Amino acid sequence: MIQHAPREEEIIENPVGKGLGAQAYEALLDLIVSGELQPGDLIQERRLALQLDISRTPMREAMHRLEGERVLERTADNKLSVRRFTVQELIEALNVRRLLEPHAAARATQRIPAERLKGLLDRVNALLAQGDPTSTEHQEFDDELHGLITESCDNRLLAEMIQELRRKTRMFSLKRLSDRLEPICREHQAIIEAMLRGDPDASAEAATRHIDNIKMRIIEKLAKS
Repeated sequence: MIQHAPREEEIIENPVGKGLGAQAYEALLDLIVSGELQPGDLIQERRLALQLDISRTPMREAMHRLEGERVLERTADNKLSVRRFTVQELIEALNVRRLLEPHAAARATQRIPAERLKGLLDRVNALLAQGDPTSTEHQEFDDELHGLITESCDNRLLAEMIQELRRKTRMFSLKRLSDRLEPICREHQAIIEAMLRGDPDASAEAATRHIDNIKMRIIEKLAKS
């Protein structure tokens, strides 16, 4: 029996192809969120495909998706670049995070194992003792804590919305607020300790203070610049 080559639409619907596109998307987004690709940098498809060891078709798919999400934008000569987020967009994102993240923290309370929370508390205490604002461990810890809260809030849509907003605030082009190192660690401590006590109201209040303090410090820094 003669086997015909798969039609183009069959290739597109192949779940493996979708997996490669998703991998390319996450890899490219990581470069942007981490700051390796800065606002205004041009997106060079061939170079990035080689760098990330991903073929150009899924890389093109990832670029198209990020353009649709307004993470990338077209320049005057029709090239793709990392979009610059405005101060207004940053403040709006933080305002919405303030509405959502306390609710997620309250819902996640009593859903996260105590041992996991104790491990996070030990880590944030170690970061405070280390006192190094340049350490990449701070961002890794921040991602893990907030990620754990959103994953444990038992509401997928809420988790996805928070994740998207956190990406937006991280991609804002602003110098690292090194003087916020200790306060952020203290705020994370308060969130974790409230969760360890099993107090959803205290967890929500601690999350609210955390967002308020981030917003206030950014506004103060922008006012001085």
